[in-house]
Amino acid sequence: MKSKLLYLMMFALAAFSLTGCDDENTAGMTRITYYPTIEVLGSPSVVLNLGESYADEGCYAELNGEDVSGEVVVRSGVNSNKVGIYSISYMAYNEDGFSASASRTVYVVDPTSVATLYFGESQTSTRHYYDAPIYITDNGDGTYLVDDLIGGFQFNGVNAGLEPSYDFHAEAVISIAADNTVSQIGETGSWYFGDRGTVVKLKTGTFDPATRTFVLNIDYGGTPLTVTLRAITK
Repeated sequence: MKSKLLYLMMFALAAFSLTGCDDENTAGMTRITYYPTIEVLGSPSVVLNLGESYADEGCYAELNGEDVSGEVVVRSGVNSNKVGIYSISYMAYNEDGFSASASRTVYVVDPTSVATLYFGESQTSTRHYYDAPIYITDNGDGTYLVDDLIGGFQFNGVNAGLEPSYDFHAEAVISIAADNTVSQIGETGSWYFGDRGTVVKLKTGTFDPATRTFVLNIDYGGTPLTVTLRAITK
């Protein structure tokens, strides 16, 4: 009887010790973590004319029902003096380091020049892609460099997301005649695993100066490809 009582006392003591240890290890660890949320104010994309000043509308951030917009980390590389696509990012953190993010895209365009940013549309008989960002730059000798003659058919369509590991831009030099017909000068630049101008060729093309729109008929390795480039405007 004594041995049985001793055994019960030892068991109770051990259980108490384990319970006390567990309470000690978990003390202060049980709590709720609130995650921040961010809402971009204004449009998620903005078009600026070259040289135009820009005041960002910012964002609204909330954490556990409280306005924490003043604590948001904002990063912006917008340069309104250079044609390009820029991003403004917004990041909010809670006390545990968890974050929420949002962003705004800013397009800086030249409203007076052929050399600006375009949205490219490309279409074959079976595929159709839209809104590929295409740059056209002035070579200074009456010709222009199109950074993708196929209007994003590869980098924005067939193989979207594979750049920069692979180059899917088919660069080409073009000229615009007095009657607004478009011609290719030389071969298409290196693209698509090293092709040297044997796949993509401009057959015919036109430019509408009123709308600043190119319509290009491309021989895409024997497949007819229609490319439309529309200047991005405000």
